[in-house]
Amino acid sequence: MVWRRATTWADRLRGGLAHAPPGPGDGLWIVPCRAIHTVGMAWPIDVVFVDRRGKVLRIVPALRPGRAACCWRAWGVLELAAGEAARLRWKQGGRVSRRRVSTRMRSGA
Repeated sequence: MVWRRATTWADRLRGGLAHAPPGPGDGLWIVPCRAIHTVGMAWPIDVVFVDRRGKVLRIVPALRPGRAACCWRAWGVLELAAGEAARLRWKQGGRVSRRRVSTRMRSGA
């Protein structure tokens, strides 16, 4: 997986809105974050809520545009292409390695 990482307030606010739809093996890691929305997006995304240790707390597959999702116990959110969480066989209770985070989101990117 190749991740863009959103850690600043502006990056977290913008989320995936400023980018093309994620492809297979692509994603956005938003920290800290407990809730996201897809208002203004034109495509569905898989949303994976994780705790600080990378434990998967909740998966929302193919969240459609104009919707919202939250998990109050989450520390971060992973935004993936629709169907990607299933392709990767991620399940609630599993772990996502932080070592997979390889790039930081850049302003204006």
